[in-house]
Amino acid sequence: MADAKRTWREVLRHAFAVEPSGPATLTDAEAAVVGRLADEVVRRGMTAPALLALESFRPLNAIGANAMHALTPFVSVVTDPAAFTTLAALLERRGSVEAICQVIEARADAGNPPQSGRD
Repeated sequence: MADAKRTWREVLRHAFAVEPSGPATLTDAEAAVVGRLADEVVRRGMTAPALLALESFRPLNAIGANAMHALTPFVSVVTDPAAFTTLAALLERRGSVEAICQVIEARADAGNPPQSGRD
């Protein structure tokens, strides 16, 4: 009952606290799911459209995450529900879109090494 002893000023001081800016730190499970997603995006040649969609989705990532949670029973017929839930939980956090974009870009760079100055 430590919360009961806090004053209203202490409660309000942290009422509007947000996570620090920058990419989110991925757990091992999240990194595995995002890695599989990034590999699939790069394999299909959809790096640019995926990054565009993610960047435009950034302001609404929490709403999208809640929609994903609502759709989990339906999507579980087609895909791994644990991975889908992990991805939805990741999208609830601030900086998650940036972290996903960084993984996709890194996988794309690794899959397509830069060409030398030849045509």
